Amino acid sequence: MRDRTLAMLLCCLLLTAFTAAPAPAQDRPQECQDAMRTRSPQGQVDLFTACLETGSMSGDPKAMTLKERAIAYMHLGRHQFAVDDLNEAIKIKPGDADNYYLRGFAYRALGQYQKAVEDSNRAVGMDPSFAAAYANRAFANKALGNTSQARSDARRAQALDPSVKVPSF
Repeated sequence: MRDRTLAMLLCCLLLTAFTAAPAPAQDRPQECQDAMRTRSPQGQVDLFTACLETGSMSGDPKAMTLKERAIAYMHLGRHQFAVDDLNEAIKIKPGDADNYYLRGFAYRALGQYQKAVEDSNRAVGMDPSFAAAYANRAFANKALGNTSQARSDARRAQALDPSVKVPSF
């Protein structure tokens, strides 16, 4: 069940990556553009890495590329690498709620539930309508034994987006 839930959430993450407003194509090397077209997570990691190694990006384009590579890492089950990329993306763009949500998701996958709660708190603090962040916090709170808070978060997530997956009680 846990593997299935993680797989479903990873699919949602992938959709988030492709629906987020990407940096303009001219601001990113060809490798980044190629990575967005490939469906292989390892291929994406390789191409995003090559893109970042060009050293030609900074600011928003670099933060977006780090976020996209982090999502690819999560699809590969390499959550600590995702956390590392998201830490760097947050340094560049600290006001991006999605970065905190994604890092919280990676922390939860690593079993670091308190950190997952803290990052989900940051994400919903920046965007109170972020259903997936409430859902992530619900899963983490449930794992910590905070059942009442987990139920509350699950209800809030479902009210915001009935399609979001929440823990069962």
